[in-house]
Amino acid sequence: MNHYPIRAISELTGVPTTTLRAWERRYGLLKPTRTAKGHRLYSSEDIDLIKEIVMLLKSGRTISEAIRIIKNPELNATAVSETDGHWAVYQQRMLKSIENFNEQNLDTTYNEVLSIYPIDMVTEEVIIPVLTVLGERWQERDAGIAEEHFFSAFLRNKLGARLHHESRRSRGSRILVACLPGEFHELGILLFCIAAIGHGYQILYLGTNMPPSQLSKVIERTDVSAVLLSGTRTDLWQDEVEPEFRKNIKSLKIPFMFGGELSEAYRARLESLGAYVLGSDHVKAMEKMEAIIPAFSRK
Repeated sequence: MNHYPIRAISELTGVPTTTLRAWERRYGLLKPTRTAKGHRLYSSEDIDLIKEIVMLLKSGRTISEAIRIIKNPELNATAVSETDGHWAVYQQRMLKSIENFNEQNLDTTYNEVLSIYPIDMVTEEVIIPVLTVLGERWQERDAGIAEEHFFSAFLRNKLGARLHHESRRSRGSRILVACLPGEFHELGILLFCIAAIGHGYQILYLGTNMPPSQLSKVIERTDVSAVLLSGTRTDLWQDEVEPEFRKNIKSLKIPFMFGGELSEAYRARLESLGAYVLGSDHVKAMEKMEAIIPAFSRK
């Protein structure tokens, strides 16, 4: 029987190692064997179980509902999901902490939800909705700007630390990631980078406002397999920028992918350059990227 270390299981299923450990510790869902040095080893049956849990979570179940269904499969057809209310509780806890500028409570909520659910799901169901609320209401609140800045700074620090820590452990295809020229909003692409690492990708992150002329220099000196560029503002695409990308995409012969709202607004022009458009939906963007450049060889 084959046995796999926790890092390999995380790459195969897209579930972070911290979440796998929490499922074992809190819920007894997984019972890996141990090496002489205490390292966890998982079986093929464990992989199937993890995938089943993820499938139930993605279908709208909470972790507690998923556990009940796995232990009693006959409940699957009749169980009523409580997930919408469940996610709303996390969203409201975060928003309350932000309104009170309480970093400790915010950190507790953030760590709690990430320890239970895969990061893709947390991003989609908690982080993005909270960012949306803050972005929509900042003008109506006397401290709206400060609230948005507080959460943005908190999230940027968390994501940056996680990106630095986790990227050293990844072993899959290496993706060069940066924001388009003039783009300084990086939270969306940072969230996507963290999710990509969870799927096994290595990330070389260059940050905001990256001149297209610099990309070829980086590609020549590294082993990146593809380039991902992000933009949220549709007014940033300039006539002098497009020729630079046309030259890069034609000469460098690796996939160029574009994400964010800008990629959707300029879909036809980007595709005419030979680039791939991932869009702004994180889940669909990940599926598209995995089809273009898999994290691991499918041979």
